[in-house]
Amino acid sequence: MEKVKLRLYQLTLILSLISLALALLSSGKQREFFYIAVYASIIGLACEYKKITLRPFSIALPILLIGLLNLVWYMAYEYHNEGLNAYSDYLGASKKLILASILVFYLDRFKSYIDKTAFLKYFLYASGAGFVLATGYGLWQASQGMERVEMAINRPTVSAYVYSVLSLAFVYSLYLQKNRKLYVAAGLTILISYFVILLTATRAAMGLYLLLAIVLTLYHFRRIHLKSTLIFLCIVAGIVVVSYKPLILPKIQQTQSEIERYQKGYDATSLGARFSMWIIGAQNGLAHPMGQSVEDREVWSQQYVKNGHPHLAAALEFTRIHLHNEFIEKYSLQGIPGLVILFFFYISMIVYALKNKNGLLLTTMLLLLLYGLTDVILLSSEALIFFVTVFALSTLFSQTRQRQ
Repeated sequence: MEKVKLRLYQLTLILSLISLALALLSSGKQREFFYIAVYASIIGLACEYKKITLRPFSIALPILLIGLLNLVWYMAYEYHNEGLNAYSDYLGASKKLILASILVFYLDRFKSYIDKTAFLKYFLYASGAGFVLATGYGLWQASQGMERVEMAINRPTVSAYVYSVLSLAFVYSLYLQKNRKLYVAAGLTILISYFVILLTATRAAMGLYLLLAIVLTLYHFRRIHLKSTLIFLCIVAGIVVVSYKPLILPKIQQTQSEIERYQKGYDATSLGARFSMWIIGAQNGLAHPMGQSVEDREVWSQQYVKNGHPHLAAALEFTRIHLHNEFIEKYSLQGIPGLVILFFFYISMIVYALKNKNGLLLTTMLLLLLYGLTDVILLSSEALIFFVTVFALSTLFSQTRQRQ
């Protein structure tokens, strides 16, 4: 029986690693391997039921709470209109989060089945394969004249979010090998990744990727060699100079133009519509502190714009989709309970990462938090599966290991 338990854990881990590697190559296969990993983890937990404990704290809890909140909200506000609509973003997200919490809990609680050195090697191979495949795919798309590369996800913005985390996961795995040649490879990975992110033309990723790469590096090494840093910064400066006119300058000019137009009362731009969505979303939350349905949000927003706020009209196009901010989206639909649980999710995950010196989880959570200020990632199927898979695998990097 012990051998069966060991094989189940190894199978779950391998399936999770494959799902990670396929994130930007095939969304369908990524999803399939994720679900098979979840089902394997359920069987594994059933076999380990005598050893299941709720202590120490597991990051499965905040993930589960977000999923349960989405499910309760859906049943309270949407079920009477839609029934069990398989195409509902919130219902789909709740299912993935609840199932993911099982996967996270299983991989976390029984990680003593895998030798940590062996896991570091497996993670290096999986994240490296995923990075190489995604980078090759993106560069191929660019060579074919695609204006914004998107890899396997048909939304360049989401692709940039996933790619940036996948890249830093690979960089982190290279750092953990404690090899000077691989440190150089990590530096090259960061440079190549930044160029690919520029090709996605995603402003948030363009602005945050290098910053978080620096945070990860400083957090891991605690000190930086001046000579290596200067060489790296010179190469980065070279990439920025070469890419500035064709890739960076247009985005800066677009941002400046959109802010100026919004200040003049025109919000039908990418940034302008976001500003309007955030204002309307916050007002929705204030008016409905215990939550409301998507349809009610849409109707209330239309009345709000009609009654003296016509300058926010661009937001109405998105009130049936989402409001491009994780916190405001939660507040506008799920009220104060949604906001409280979302804060608990971010704070508990980041505190856990810091306590366990888990650089991968810390960097992933910081990027998820910062990207979530201008977008809603926890509703995107591909991004959600990717992030929860990273969460599950990141638990094996934590210093605390369950005794069997």
